[in-house]
Amino acid sequence: MATPSSSEVIIKVENLKKWFPVKLSFFDLIKRKKRLYVKAVDGISFNIYKGEIFCLVGESGCGKTTTGRLLLRLLKPTDGKIIFEGTDIASLPKKQLCQFRKKTSMISQDPYAAMNPRFTVFEVISEPLTIH
Repeated sequence: MATPSSSEVIIKVENLKKWFPVKLSFFDLIKRKKRLYVKAVDGISFNIYKGEIFCLVGESGCGKTTTGRLLLRLLKPTDGKIIFEGTDIASLPKKQLCQFRKKTSMISQDPYAAMNPRFTVFEVISEPLTIH
């Protein structure tokens, strides 16, 4: 993360959660089996300051894309707050949500440019040299 040029918080994330329900089989429903959830994002909090470049980095499947989609309100949070310029975007009406999205963007990782976690540092560095 770059050092913020200002102490002004642009986005404040508090205890953000996104749980996806696991589909139960017909027999599980008959048995009244307890509903299970995949906790894609489970209680994260952070601030993004004016002038700051913010990056989410982590292993595959750890919730980076889900967090980005929550920040853009492409997904509705299970719980928590996303406060953008003083407004909780989790409860924005559709028209205001469209205005909000005009001010935001997300750059997804290119899977072909990503480092393979199974490679050694030498393999990661030497791969482009071998190809070219």
